[in-house]
Amino acid sequence: MIENLSGEQIKAMFDALPFQMVFIDADDKIQWWNDSKARLMEAPKDRLGMDVRDCHKPSSLPRLEKMLSDFKSGNADEAEFWVTVEEMGLKALNRFFAIRDPEGKYLGTMEYLLNFGYIDQIAEEKKDAHVFQSSPENYSRESD
Repeated sequence: MIENLSGEQIKAMFDALPFQMVFIDADDKIQWWNDSKARLMEAPKDRLGMDVRDCHKPSSLPRLEKMLSDFKSGNADEAEFWVTVEEMGLKALNRFFAIRDPEGKYLGTMEYLLNFGYIDQIAEEKKDAHVFQSSPENYSRESD
């Protein structure tokens, strides 16, 4: 079905999602990211094609290496980590998924970062927008 969509439509759909996404190819190069309003950090265009290791703190590299190795070997298909920066009030879920072709060949890694602060902001702004008004009429019907 995706062949029914234009590239413009697919990009707009990804950009509309309330979380940040990144695709890292099988050679560990950053190849794509969406332009979500929920983005936590700037995504400089010069990072495209860059080795994903060059975008992480040295202290996180052992965990990154293990995850990529497990994905490539088939020992794992997903991983998740919580990212917190208390001084910023940031709490985000960072999930990674091995992307494979129908035969199971590793094609790369899809990452998404869900910023709970952004979700809380949306919830606060919309908290009264969809309030369900219950009434006895909704629950009782007279028998014919």
